[in-house]
Amino acid sequence: MSLIVIDPGQCATVQDAGRPGYLRFGVPRGGAFDAFSADLANALVGNPAGRAVVELTLRGGEFEAECPLALAIAGAPMPAMVVEAGTIVRSLDPPTSFTLAAGRRLRLGRASCGLRTYLAVRQGWQTPRVLDSRSRETFLRPGDRLPGEPGVVPIHRPREVSLTEPSDRRLRVLPGPDAGLGSYLLESLANGVFRVGLHSNRVGVRLAGSPIVVAGDPSRLSSPVAPGAIQLAGEQLIVLGVACGTMGGYPHVAQVVTADLDRLGQLAPGDDVSFELVDLDQARALDRERSRQARAILARIRSATRPGG
Repeated sequence: MSLIVIDPGQCATVQDAGRPGYLRFGVPRGGAFDAFSADLANALVGNPAGRAVVELTLRGGEFEAECPLALAIAGAPMPAMVVEAGTIVRSLDPPTSFTLAAGRRLRLGRASCGLRTYLAVRQGWQTPRVLDSRSRETFLRPGDRLPGEPGVVPIHRPREVSLTEPSDRRLRVLPGPDAGLGSYLLESLANGVFRVGLHSNRVGVRLAGSPIVVAGDPSRLSSPVAPGAIQLAGEQLIVLGVACGTMGGYPHVAQVVTADLDRLGQLAPGDDVSFELVDLDQARALDRERSRQARAILARIRSATRPGG
């Protein structure tokens, strides 16, 4: 039994928690770009964190159920509705869980703010595993089928689940290993306002702003990088995403803190972005607090999805 892809929207991929443990082989971790929103969608159907979800980008598209499916959507607010024979049966206000009956369609529009929305099914989408993960970077196409276990779930729309204000597009950063290439580099980051470019994706978020010039080094060697690395390429910044490679040759001037990586995944083309410098102790404290809040929210939602919850 499956969910049929009628229209995959702007671009849609299957993602889970990614492939930790394979970096030494040059395999990126990948996974959901906004991990909390993916975990929230999973929690709404009673799944543990990390089950495979569909990551919808900018515009959600349309999907048809071949059997009753217990679904949930969470992340960037996309207008959503259940449709049968061209008639709207129900409008949905994410984040929410709902049952999509056989023959009915889920139709999602364009995100009003943010970029990525996640579609979860009870037990997770049963697409093939590769290297211990169902994550893939190939886009879904019309006619694709997403295997899922039949099920039903009541409508549940939790309140106060956001960890950050959607309009807050400030990224906290640590100095990178190449921050010393220019005395003004960190000052340019902290005082500048940058705009997300159209040519951004899961590999990297391109930023446009005032040119930042450093002396070139033709003998420069590639070095390890991770999601959130801010590199300087062609006098402009690129913030590496979850599908970035494991090595990079551009100057690594700063690093987005772990607590803000989900926010990075919701930056849409045209959004203005600013940076705030923090130290390592502050970054660790931010991560601990965000993790604590996320665990509490997800535990509460999973409890509510249990029978009698």
